[in-house]
Amino acid sequence: MTVRCLAAMRVSRVLCLAVALGGTASAQSAAERGPFSAGMYYGELYRATYLSAVYAPNAIGLDSTQILAVNLDYRLYRSSQIPLQFELELDAGRHFGEADQLEAVLAPFIRWSAFPWNRYLYTNARASALGLSYVTGVSAWERQNSGQDRGSNLLQFGALELTFARHRDAPLEVFIRLHHRSGVYGLINGVQGGSSYLAVGFRVFR
Repeated sequence: MTVRCLAAMRVSRVLCLAVALGGTASAQSAAERGPFSAGMYYGELYRATYLSAVYAPNAIGLDSTQILAVNLDYRLYRSSQIPLQFELELDAGRHFGEADQLEAVLAPFIRWSAFPWNRYLYTNARASALGLSYVTGVSAWERQNSGQDRGSNLLQFGALELTFARHRDAPLEVFIRLHHRSGVYGLINGVQGGSSYLAVGFRVFR
């Protein structure tokens, strides 16, 4: 069985789990979303630049290195004036395939919740640029892409994410995310590059 087929099976399992949880959550009363959420996501490494997945998604070239992660999120603040809120996220993941290491992430996020089509498909955008990521080992790709042949266990973490739910207070949302580790052009331990993953996942609110 090819790596691509195995990856497709893993994605389908993540989404099936999300559907199952969503069915359970939907049976509960439609209360306002609480500040806590927990989720899971699966992604594949791509060797193009971080933002190329936004403007040239057909050319990013997915690799045979994957990540499977769980995350916890807490809403720190929600503005009463504009559709913006601030969140703090903690991730724990495992890299596998051509890499074999654990990753921990602590990152602040902003969430924008106003889109003109939200009455049909409730959509939010989340972004982080000031997080920290620590891995237990540096992958061959990160060493190659570091500019100094060593890489670094500790790097900056960034993410871009689109979330989709049935309505504003739905207890389940699914998302597509870009998961990125970066040396910030040499600022962190002389690392010029990093690594990026295209991921899909789900999040359940309490």
